[in-house]
Amino acid sequence: MEQLSAGDSDRLSRLLAKSVNLDDLEQCVWLATGDHLHVEYVAEQLPLKRKINDLIRALEIDRTTPRLAAVLYQRKQFNAELRQTLLELFPGIDKVSPDAGPAFAVQSGGVAVADPAPATVPGLQRVIRPKLSNIDIGEWLEKLKALTRQICRIELDREGVGTGFLVSDGRVLTNWHVVEQIRKLDGLNRMEARFDYHASPNGTRPGQVIKVAAILDELPCAPGELAGQADARPEPDQLDYALLALEGSTADRGHIQLRPAPPVGRGDPIIILQHPQAATMKLALDDNAVIGVEFDGLRLRYHTNTEGGSSGSPCFNWDLDLVALHHLGDPALTNPKYNQGIPIDLIIASLSQRVPGEIAGG
Repeated sequence: MEQLSAGDSDRLSRLLAKSVNLDDLEQCVWLATGDHLHVEYVAEQLPLKRKINDLIRALEIDRTTPRLAAVLYQRKQFNAELRQTLLELFPGIDKVSPDAGPAFAVQSGGVAVADPAPATVPGLQRVIRPKLSNIDIGEWLEKLKALTRQICRIELDREGVGTGFLVSDGRVLTNWHVVEQIRKLDGLNRMEARFDYHASPNGTRPGQVIKVAAILDELPCAPGELAGQADARPEPDQLDYALLALEGSTADRGHIQLRPAPPVGRGDPIIILQHPQAATMKLALDDNAVIGVEFDGLRLRYHTNTEGGSSGSPCFNWDLDLVALHHLGDPALTNPKYNQGIPIDLIIASLSQRVPGEIAGG
């Protein structure tokens, strides 16, 4: 795309000066570029209009002004004059998808990385990739986008209880203790799965709700785990999973294939797609997450953050391969040290024996 003329640059600067405040500008620059306004582009002590002039001059040199224009177009939906001007200066930016996708929470070794950039900008690679092997970011994002269609919130009476994910057509895997909580409330006949429950610039998308028809298989967790005992040793068959059958097909969504997981070692990243606190879908990432295995391989521990409502979430490695089913966190009320999942290979072996044919291989 050609650079703006001096007149168009001045026109855009004047319009932005009356359309955005400093907070707006800082946030839009971060969303568009992955960089901080006052670190990479302009001096902090300048007045707003001068900051905007200097910012556009710098973005024009980098040829990244269209990125900022696209973000502004999406976020300033009620400013007709600004949107019309942006369309005139940057034809086609209205075709940019308004979906926000999953929110990111980036960590390293259990410590939050400040202000992680969204997935669509270069800053994300700069924040989370230096210690990791290179990936094809386009392919990775496409895979992530597909996965977001396969994650659901487990609900009772339209209230979130946990998280689950598709492992075959119409089959959802979650935790036994999520289902048990609903069972104790005599709510199994009212249990549902909500897909596509996302936040977007246009507001929360309610998604699609599908009724749970049956529980095909389940195994409990260790009683001590349910009671909040940090070192409760589970038995080999205490895998805290439940396989649910939904009413109707979900073939159009695809599913997460249950297949042997790649090796996971200390310090490896763990990525979790989840509905923490029953909220819209979130993505938590720690690039130095894995603490190790416990109880002769029956549990995997990691730093990646979760909250109530995350039970039943899928845990992935950096390549978005499924490695575990998240089920609990350190019960310590202060200074918790770990979160914990069930290695997916154990669940695959159990399902293959107990309900052969109910899950998709490959």
